[in-house]
Amino acid sequence: MHFSADQDQLAKALTNASHLVPPQNTMAVLSGIQVNATDNGITLESTDLFNKLSIHLSAYVTEPGSVVLPASTFTDLIHRIPTATVDLQSDNISGKTVIKYGRSRTTIHGFGSDRLPEFPALGDESATVTLPPGTLSAFARQNLFACSKEDSRPILKGVSVELGEGKMVLVSTDGSRLSHSWAALPDYRGPHTKLVLPGKVLTEASRLGSSIQPITMTCTTGFVQFASDDTVLQSRLLDGEYPEYQRVIPQDYPVQIRLPITELRGSVERAQLIASKDRSNAIRMTHQIGVLQIEASAAEIGQALEQLECHSQGPEMDIMFNATFILDVLKSFAGEDILIEFSGIQSAARFREADSSQYFHIVLPLRQLV
Repeated sequence: MHFSADQDQLAKALTNASHLVPPQNTMAVLSGIQVNATDNGITLESTDLFNKLSIHLSAYVTEPGSVVLPASTFTDLIHRIPTATVDLQSDNISGKTVIKYGRSRTTIHGFGSDRLPEFPALGDESATVTLPPGTLSAFARQNLFACSKEDSRPILKGVSVELGEGKMVLVSTDGSRLSHSWAALPDYRGPHTKLVLPGKVLTEASRLGSSIQPITMTCTTGFVQFASDDTVLQSRLLDGEYPEYQRVIPQDYPVQIRLPITELRGSVERAQLIASKDRSNAIRMTHQIGVLQIEASAAEIGQALEQLECHSQGPEMDIMFNATFILDVLKSFAGEDILIEFSGIQSAARFREADSSQYFHIVLPLRQLV
């Protein structure tokens, strides 16, 4: 195999491909990135057996071939090369690879004739949708933090996806909080489809979605594929039924509070400096007409009291929350004002952008004596 490629493009592609290289594995070859060279250019491939990423690059290929190179060494080297182009020549059988740049060269020993395992063929297509640029990035920001980190319920480590009725709905929950977001898909005419994406898949897919190109999402039996012009991500879906989450979403909210997100975030961050020193990590939010008060205390550290002016309606009410949960949701918003809605002292609260209905977050309060 022999080709020349742009150093900057190759470095960026290797960084993206490296995201799927598992830090620990039972197959040594999985720690590598496979380079395939054809008359049409080169393709970088990486896999952790559950996901596969393929990135195509333009290159001047004089000899087609294929080799698997250790991901860390290969990626770090290409990033440090000072020349605009890189010349790579490899023995397809031994894996010995010579990388030339200017008057210099580095030799890397690949994995010989070993190649990455073949990813299972995708099943029959059930639904295909084209997502506008940035859609997956927004979904990732709004949903991933609410996924469960525990292994006891693997299905909750994923994100529920539902396609139908001209929109795409994503939901994530760890049992104490829930994120719900949706995007309009007016051109979708496919069947009603439900699936559960592993959190890692949405993370990797969102890297595709941050480009200026739309992303095509294809659902098949047990698998999903995200594709842009030069990148294809194929992934296995989580097996199982996502829980019926609608029942934990309150229908009535007697208290509604509107205020700037940056002001609230600053107050919660300061209060958490105290709250984090206590085992419960609790902050108390108290509503009075026109005022939202935030309190935190830790016996050996001290107390914090923040008062914010707000536009509000409803009765006086105070609720205790996990400070980290509140900060997580505040970081997920992109707008200017937030609408906080209390349904009751021991009931879930809803947080959403005041001027958008496409995303909301539900947080269960900490139990308190009443």
